[in-house]
Amino acid sequence: ARRCLLQRLTVGAELLALDSHGCAALGAALVDSALTEEVLNLARRLVEGPNLLVEMACLRHGQRAVKEVLELLEGRELDSAHRQLAAGAGRLHTSRYGKVVARNLAIKASRRIDLDVVLRNQQAC
Repeated sequence: ARRCLLQRLTVGAELLALDSHGCAALGAALVDSALTEEVLNLARRLVEGPNLLVEMACLRHGQRAVKEVLELLEGRELDSAHRQLAAGAGRLHTSRYGKVVARNLAIKASRRIDLDVVLRNQQAC
């Protein structure tokens, strides 16, 4: 039953992501660790939608769903999500909830840059 529900949420993800209550449902679904593949498919679907993460981030319950997406994805998919959010930074900063996502994204980026600097310094030695 949960697998079927996750599959249906994935199909309707783009519409749900544009509504605060829909984002609440998506956020709850994204923390379902029992169905890893279905949850990853849902996260991927949300990243595929043009500017969808930015719009979600600006909604009350959307910021939680965006946080879950960023925690689930790796590699190129995570990079794609970060690029989408970075491209929408102007929109994020005009939204009460978007500001939270933008701030968290900036913190992660600074940590990543710090880690890259440390690793380069270690390789140089």
